[in-house]
Amino acid sequence: MRRHHPKPSLRQRLLGKPALVVGGALLTVVTGTVAAVTSDAAKLVVLASPSPSPIAKPVVVAALKVRDLDPGDTFVFPTAYRPDAATLRKINGLRESPDMDALAVLMRSLGGVDVQTLGTRFVLENVSKLDVRILDLRVDADCREPLGGTLFYSPPQGNEMLVDLSFDLDARHPIPRFMEEYGWSDTSWFDGQTVLLAPGEQQVFDVQVETARYCEYRLVADVLQKQRTVTLTIDDGGAPFRVTGMRPPKEAPALYPGSLWNHDTCGAFSAADPATYVDELREC
Repeated sequence: MRRHHPKPSLRQRLLGKPALVVGGALLTVVTGTVAAVTSDAAKLVVLASPSPSPIAKPVVVAALKVRDLDPGDTFVFPTAYRPDAATLRKINGLRESPDMDALAVLMRSLGGVDVQTLGTRFVLENVSKLDVRILDLRVDADCREPLGGTLFYSPPQGNEMLVDLSFDLDARHPIPRFMEEYGWSDTSWFDGQTVLLAPGEQQVFDVQVETARYCEYRLVADVLQKQRTVTLTIDDGGAPFRVTGMRPPKEAPALYPGSLWNHDTCGAFSAADPATYVDELREC
């Protein structure tokens, strides 16, 4: 169960000192120390159980899914990629798949990059024996000009998916914004609260990034345990997440419009001449 607290506070633990009678002598066992007593009957050494210690990575990513937050199907490639006929049929076949992410997974495997927004749903789990507190979530991004290769073009028509937090990678200092009544906040969600996880507890995060540039990025969580802060990097299996802005369709070396933006098929992706393509929505 998730518990939110306005401000982090360090829990103070009081260690008791139980008394033990051995061979007529009084032995005090102090937590975390070794105590010994000698009597006529025997010599006894008592080793008290130490208190739990922080581990190197008290929190792990228990599950992760890259989410296509664009209800349309727009992807940009780094170069002039032209799929063969069989691959193009496979791409078009997945557009009707009940799995909303199936097409995006295929396009990424071919080298395509999500346009403007990318979502990540991940689960953080406390795998230690002590409470931990998620203090902050940051983004480590490397951004440059948007990609200018092949464009698969089918913009969304609304129905934006909701997420918990959003980073604007084009801002001077990207922060984890949260949705307020009239839009994204101007302050970080972690400015006002943190996430406390007891041993074994998990917390789901839905995070999106948005940009008009091409960015490779990782998310970084700051985790506090027993007055010690460690960082946890969240990435795509060791590789950075990737998202790109989009250049005008006329600038693409190869163009494959789809849906209502394909004036020939009114549905499937097919090759079009970027120089003569008219970028407008047409009812079929």
